[in-house]
Amino acid sequence: MENLEEKIAYVKKTYEVDGFFFNEGAREHEIKSFVRSSEIELGFSPPSDYLEILKRFNGLVVEGVFLYSTKPKKLVGGNGYSLAFIEMNKLSRELEWMDQYVLFGDSDQDAYVLDLAEGRYQVRDKQAFDNVYEEFDSFSSLLEYMVELMVSRV
Repeated sequence: MENLEEKIAYVKKTYEVDGFFFNEGAREHEIKSFVRSSEIELGFSPPSDYLEILKRFNGLVVEGVFLYSTKPKKLVGGNGYSLAFIEMNKLSRELEWMDQYVLFGDSDQDAYVLDLAEGRYQVRDKQAFDNVYEEFDSFSSLLEYMVELMVSRV
């Protein structure tokens, strides 16, 4: 698999064969509302490449890897709900020092964040948050890391 699109298509197809389905993407009015709410509640405007993936899949949950959605959404064919970007960030900011980070998702051991001070997207240890495992210049590169993990788990 060469690129991100092929990897996402592979994960989606594999899940569908097993009877699981991805949530549909957010509609344009949902994206606009989400951006306004994020700016008001978090003081942060999500990057355009994050918004583009939300238009295709409003949150992803694959084998314990979560990409946060615009709002809690019932998972298609399941009992659970996706984890929502604004709510997860507000929850994390109960720890005052976490206002230096924006969370985009997580997995069993990692948190996928933007370090606002450094302007770098990072993979950090959820338990020992100071441990940075990977760094990227863009959200798209962070997403590719997350999708690689999804591919390895399906």
